[in-house]
Amino acid sequence: MLSARAYSFRQKSRLAISLSWIGGYTNVVASLACGSLVSHVTGSVTNIGHFVIAHDLRHAAIFIFLVAAFFIGTVISAFLTETARRRGNRSKYVMPIAVELILLTLFALGYEAHRSANITPSFQWQYALVGLASVAMGIQNATITKISGAVVRTTHLTGVVTDLGLEGVQFIFWWMENIRDRWASRAGRLFKVSQRHPSALRLLLLASIFGSFLFGAAVGTLVFLWHPPVVMVPVILFLAWIIVADVLSPIADVRELDLLSDPELKAHGILKAMLPHEIGIYRSACLHRNRAHRSPNFQLWVDGLPKHQKVVILAVSPTMRFDANAVMDMELAVKKLHDHGRKLIISGITVAQCKTLDKLGVERMMDVSNLCPDMEFAIARAIAVLQHLLDAARPRYHAHPHGFPPVPAPVMAFASSPSLTKGTTS
Repeated sequence: MLSARAYSFRQKSRLAISLSWIGGYTNVVASLACGSLVSHVTGSVTNIGHFVIAHDLRHAAIFIFLVAAFFIGTVISAFLTETARRRGNRSKYVMPIAVELILLTLFALGYEAHRSANITPSFQWQYALVGLASVAMGIQNATITKISGAVVRTTHLTGVVTDLGLEGVQFIFWWMENIRDRWASRAGRLFKVSQRHPSALRLLLLASIFGSFLFGAAVGTLVFLWHPPVVMVPVILFLAWIIVADVLSPIADVRELDLLSDPELKAHGILKAMLPHEIGIYRSACLHRNRAHRSPNFQLWVDGLPKHQKVVILAVSPTMRFDANAVMDMELAVKKLHDHGRKLIISGITVAQCKTLDKLGVERMMDVSNLCPDMEFAIARAIAVLQHLLDAARPRYHAHPHGFPPVPAPVMAFASSPSLTKGTTS
């Protein structure tokens, strides 16, 4: 769930429901245990202004510390995520969640140590406890914001309530414009259509965030009053489960092939010099090759492709799983390529994967001829597609003062190879 960007409504809703309750839960526990809300930055800044004017610098310092701790949490999340991205780590968001787990565990142990000793935490210990919780909330909010594309916030509700009002009015106006006077005949059909309307989906997502946060606050209060020693156990176990689930279900990585040493290419006698410059070949694989794994983040991969590559071949693993979210991500990636006059060809598709993609509607986003069983057919298809793109672009270049650049010789020579052109379609 955390390895790739949340690019579908289902994934964003899952993130909201799964993690917003942690924000509400931790916030209320910190308030009951230490007397401070650890993720309410707006309220903290308000209190800073109030206590500074009232010359109560001691209380002002507490809220300055809370804001600083939350900010440090966001910095930690950004640093860990960006470091993982630069190193090419597959699970970029597990480490921030692991740090959050450690911080909340320390918060729970520190609180329980004072509670079991039946002593009131000192001023310094209260600083430390609320600081740990506030840094953890900053990490969670920044991490989930990054995953969801700045849509889901899990530690505060100001923006959620604001968006609920805005989206609610938009939806009501849309409903009134479409229902008009024919309530009886159109209400049922309009209700079904509204379930796919962007405003309705957005309202559902926002309501799930609000409800999840409220649920966490209510449950946190009940557990704190019922049995304080285990008050943070549900949060710790849930975060641990998220990390384990993410590790056990790895995500594939995409890397460009070494055309001189790749065993599959060498088996077919394909040399780098024979391939056109405009064709790029990549392989998607998991660290554990024989283990079933999720598909890569196609959109992020496409964003980093060199601009000179007009046709891109992606060799997939036979153990890669395709689901509705993966196909949606692939569809958006193919659209990005299409908008820039580029094409994607998938190599190594198994019969089972092909059937799955067919059920999920792969034909709506790409030519099924671009799904190839092996690399040999994929390269032949790529050359044919590249030639088609060059031919389609030729009239535009005739008007150019320098003329249309000649078709690279390797394209023509390689495309005419009998071993590669068998079964190729234009």
